[in-house]
Amino acid sequence: MRILIDTNVVLDFLQEREPFVEDAAKLFAKIDAGEVKAYCLAVYSLFRAS
Repeated sequence: MRILIDTNVVLDFLQEREPFVEDAAKLFAKIDAGEVKAYCLAVYSLFRAS
């Protein structure tokens, strides 16, 4: 199975943000076990102050 992971899910896992860290850890365990192939896109928005 292939999935697209939102950047916030990665941050939830890395920063151990409650209440999301438990679900994020389960997802990354499946990725590590090879059950899921995951992709993550980084999108940057640059705003220029006037």
